[in-house]
Amino acid sequence: MKPKIIIVDDDKLICELYSEYFAQNGFTVQSAFSAHEALKKIRETDPDIVLSDIIMPNEDGFSLYEKVQLFNPDLPFVFITGYDHDEIIASRLNETGRKWIAKPVMLEELMDLIKSELKQ
Repeated sequence: MKPKIIIVDDDKLICELYSEYFAQNGFTVQSAFSAHEALKKIRETDPDIVLSDIIMPNEDGFSLYEKVQLFNPDLPFVFITGYDHDEIIASRLNETGRKWIAKPVMLEELMDLIKSELKQ
């Protein structure tokens, strides 16, 4: 059975790029362009992993993560950020204890990270 991934990013081109890449590599993929949309899809589809941008309008990836933790604390969750040098973001990433990857993303590196998270 194909692993299910939800990709969350307000940049539709990024979602399309990641979605196409993961689909070509054996994943069932859904995209969400906001934390609110992602939360709904996570509840409906019970994915195997979530890949989420941090900085998004209205609600950020950390807020999404915290909400998901309330009903599915074991769901693998990987953050993507272009702000890894920001002290506040770096601190929040460390607090979550979750894996993350900095933009620009090398797709092969991202795939390796996702696969390692799915094996845990």
